[in-house]
Amino acid sequence: PKGIIKQCEFFLYSKKDREAVEKCLKKGHRYPEVTGWIRAKKNDFQLVKEMGLKETGILTSCSDYHIFLKLNKNRKTAMEGYLDVVRAALEAGIKPRCHLEDLTRADIYGFVLPFVQALMKLSEESGIPIKVRLCDTLGYGIPYPGAALPRSVPKLIYTLVHEGGIPKEKLEWHGHNDFHKVLINASTAWLYGCAAANGTLLGYGERTGNPPIEGLVMEYIGLKGTTDGMDTTVITEIAEYFRKEIGAVIPPNYPFAGSSFNTTRAGIHADGIFKNEEIYNIFDTTKLLNRPLRVTVTDKS
Repeated sequence: PKGIIKQCEFFLYSKKDREAVEKCLKKGHRYPEVTGWIRAKKNDFQLVKEMGLKETGILTSCSDYHIFLKLNKNRKTAMEGYLDVVRAALEAGIKPRCHLEDLTRADIYGFVLPFVQALMKLSEESGIPIKVRLCDTLGYGIPYPGAALPRSVPKLIYTLVHEGGIPKEKLEWHGHNDFHKVLINASTAWLYGCAAANGTLLGYGERTGNPPIEGLVMEYIGLKGTTDGMDTTVITEIAEYFRKEIGAVIPPNYPFAGSSFNTTRAGIHADGIFKNEEIYNIFDTTKLLNRPLRVTVTDKS
């Protein structure tokens, strides 16, 4: 209710996508706000206007892999094209959210900083805030402040804020889990000043997935010391929905949602649990997730 999960994002290309947007808008909820996602093409921008959205993401790929090999452009023409679409959004009064795709393989000083500085200039001239999403597209980001750019998450945040001029509240982190760092990188981005982290239910996403929203929720509670009104028992309801309605397979040991995440099979652990549940339970899983602690006996017990 307080907007901790602030926005949701939709493609706008297919009839199915647009119908989903319409149904969500009809709910009339303040949070999560419905936003769009488009490529940096003016004809794509028409879709945003037709749907009546207040904000849209714009794909602004920033590594040479994408600029030269995917888009078949050079840096100058790519940047000019991105800025043209951003100007079109600003002229229509729509808030742009620029997605720096493949940031962790990009030339920070040769392309990224000049681009975001130009974005901040447009924002100042128009009076409309521009968000910037930091996309670790292949999961190369690392949480170590002593590592080099473009891989160090702390250095990326620091550089884009202090040299790029982006207000911290306008930064988002978007990670992938190719190297098992998806949640720690999102948490690190938070701690170094990035206002928002992108997530997906149960970590679903391209290849190895994105930060799991349920993991981000628990991380938020741990960092802030409060649920801020969030009902964490919904995590269990979401997992059941994914199993029964979508047919998704959730690994039994998946944190917070797997069928066995709070089941102990070790005999010595079971002995401790019978004495006091707090000895071997991570927290009150009944209260926070509506999942009572379980003990199972197997041939390994």
